[in-house]
Amino acid sequence: MSAKPAAVEEIAEEKPKKSGNLLIIILIVLVVLLIGAVGFLAFMIMNQSHGEKSAEHAEPAAVEPYKPEDKAKAYSPNFKQFPSPAPGAPAQYFDLEQMVVGFKGEGKAKHLAVKVKMKTAYPEVITELTNIKPILINNITAALRKKTYTEMSADDAQELLADEILKISRAALEEEKVYPDLLDKVLIERFVMQ
Repeated sequence: MSAKPAAVEEIAEEKPKKSGNLLIIILIVLVVLLIGAVGFLAFMIMNQSHGEKSAEHAEPAAVEPYKPEDKAKAYSPNFKQFPSPAPGAPAQYFDLEQMVVGFKGEGKAKHLAVKVKMKTAYPEVITELTNIKPILINNITAALRKKTYTEMSADDAQELLADEILKISRAALEEEKVYPDLLDKVLIERFVMQ
């Protein structure tokens, strides 16, 4: 009779060992999965930031074809809604006449002449720009009058000026309930200091 109780004790001891081993295996699998997930996440973050750095340091393409279908934008219904440009439609340009202003020439120049074009994929934005042309000219010439000779003679002056005119123009469009990002770019056609 004493043999039976010893066998029962061995079976009873084996069950806790098996469940203990199973628990250890589950914990090891969970740790491996956690390490793998953290590694994958780190890889994705590093790859994304590396891609952004590469894009920043990459040489710009010689000529990038303009695709209005890429410029179709979804925006708030609080703005005027325009149909998306037709695929393959050419870019639309709005000309502002040359603006000549007296500016802070610091004794080296007294007048600044600037002529700009504005680029969009939406013909309706050209109509809106035409309607607010006096506002655009007023706001842009006011900004030009505040410039100094030192600012305007810098190497990147034209690019900075184009960006500032783009911001001014987008703000004027937004006041007219036109989504500002529908205006893509400002191009400086003429830039003269005398």
